[in-house]
Amino acid sequence: MAKTKLEGIYIPMVTPFNADESINFGGIKEVVDFLVANGVTGVIPSGSTGEMVAMTPEEQISVNAATIKAAAGRIKVVCSTGAYRTQDVVRMSAAAEADGADGVMVVTPWYMAPNENELYHHYETIRKAISIPIMVYHNPYYSTCLMSDEFMARLYNDGLIDAVKERQADVYRQQDLRYLTDDGFGIFYGYDVCPVESLSCWADGWVCGTGNLFPKENTHVFHLAKERKMEEAMKAHFDEVRPYLPLFTKPTAAGLPTPWLQIIKEGLKLRGVDAGFCRKPVISELPSDVMDNLRRVLKGYGYLA
Repeated sequence: MAKTKLEGIYIPMVTPFNADESINFGGIKEVVDFLVANGVTGVIPSGSTGEMVAMTPEEQISVNAATIKAAAGRIKVVCSTGAYRTQDVVRMSAAAEADGADGVMVVTPWYMAPNENELYHHYETIRKAISIPIMVYHNPYYSTCLMSDEFMARLYNDGLIDAVKERQADVYRQQDLRYLTDDGFGIFYGYDVCPVESLSCWADGWVCGTGNLFPKENTHVFHLAKERKMEEAMKAHFDEVRPYLPLFTKPTAAGLPTPWLQIIKEGLKLRGVDAGFCRKPVISELPSDVMDNLRRVLKGYGYLA
């Protein structure tokens, strides 16, 4: 049976943890319900925004299963099953398929970056283990693993993957990937700042981390761009998305990088969604200047009185 092409706007959802760092399963349902109510195509649990590097494979399996259960068929769920060890990825991916996932997203192994032969074998092994779509997550900034367009196209053309979340966010790479593959390959813009530009140039979808906190606004922009209403999409982005972007791009008053994950979680809690805490070494509490700015932005959107 032919696999359904992956496309649309997907939110790499946060993983709510309790103060003692245990998994907050009630919070998972609250986040899913919030995203469903705001019209997203699907969610990706246990990804980078979901703090996958702070979870064991068993925990990723349980978070993925809880997300599928919470979604209850209302939206698609593409489970992040990335890990360094191939056998861990296979185990988590098989569990995701058995639990009813619509696909899996598999980031390249990290730290000791594999070569192309090793990467090919990695994804070939995963493909042999499952039948649902596989989205490769290409994020050389985090993983240290940089793939060429030709190699990525080979993975698709050989039937090993079905889509890519392209975190380098280069429109030319999207053009090149489309030229080297065909329309069956799902190309996802994998960053937050230039969706209209990306969706106007060969992208099929958008994986948007800040969409955890602003799903309605991002979904609106996505649909306008996919309908090729580019002037409307550009205006909607400028009016509805651009005002919050400095929250996630500007350093703190102390000169530290923006604590984007904490901003998402604290912002969701301010909006009445139990997004829980982060796992250390990430410190959950926001600096006062960032919290004040977060409140100001949410008030500007009408989400706080």
